Amino acid sequence: MKKITYHLSLIICSLLLLSSCTSVIQVTVPTGSQLVVVDAFLDNSSNPQTVRLTFNANYFSNVPTPPVLGAIVTLNDLNNAKTYSFTPDGNGNYIYTPGINDSMAQEHHKYQLNISYNGNTYNALSTMNRTMAVDNITFRVSAEDYANNYPLSDTTNPRKFFPYVHAKDSAGPISDYYWLKVFNNGAFYNQPAQLIVFQDGGYQGDNGDSLIAPFAFQNLTNSNNPLYRNDVCMVQIYSINSNTFEFLTQMKTQMTNSQAGLFAVTPQNVKTNIQQISGTQQAIGWFNMGMVSSKSVIAY
Repeated sequence: MKKITYHLSLIICSLLLLSSCTSVIQVTVPTGSQLVVVDAFLDNSSNPQTVRLTFNANYFSNVPTPPVLGAIVTLNDLNNAKTYSFTPDGNGNYIYTPGINDSMAQEHHKYQLNISYNGNTYNALSTMNRTMAVDNITFRVSAEDYANNYPLSDTTNPRKFFPYVHAKDSAGPISDYYWLKVFNNGAFYNQPAQLIVFQDGGYQGDNGDSLIAPFAFQNLTNSNNPLYRNDVCMVQIYSINSNTFEFLTQMKTQMTNSQAGLFAVTPQNVKTNIQQISGTQQAIGWFNMGMVSSKSVIAY
């Protein structure tokens, strides 16, 4: 009886000790300086081209970041000395709509983005690199299992479709960098883990190789949000430069860091290629000019 009483006393004391060590820690994150945030990924398609300008927000803010209004945004083609002006929509978007046979975006041309706001001026540089063509899109029954390529006996109901991208890197003396995007009925698969960037033919793929695993199929769609029969799958391959590749890789690492467990890295400020020319209000963000190729197929 004494032995049982001793064990019960020990358990009760342990619980009291553990409960006494539990306390609520209030984390105070200081408010930093207000920064202009630039999102400028432009391409050579006929779609309206948008430069989005916002201000940064507090870490625990639950409201959309406020737009930057009243800025002047232009794009200079440094190869032919042409200037393109972007029109504000009143919500932080500055838009240029290409016309028929518009020459704004040309391969190998170097561009300078210019932003003027409230006495501050900023610019950024980017060269439009070549891209690889999307040759075909086939479907699989798994988002990750390589052995399930070209399934012919899928019995799931309704059947799930996961895209497999067939494309080939352009051969040549230089390395190419790409951002692969997938859309389901026009909706972009935009979760952090689905940010797919790669060099040449992909991991262990050489210059001029066909796109290989894992980039040809893994994480292009969410396993819990597949395509179904008659859905329209569109794949885009957007060219980026080596600096943009490093920026997007760093951004993906920071966005998925909480899921990395033991492999998590130290949080850090994400890079920027926005240069402050004059004024006192700093800017961050990224500018890239890229060529885009795309292909759409119906899941069937």
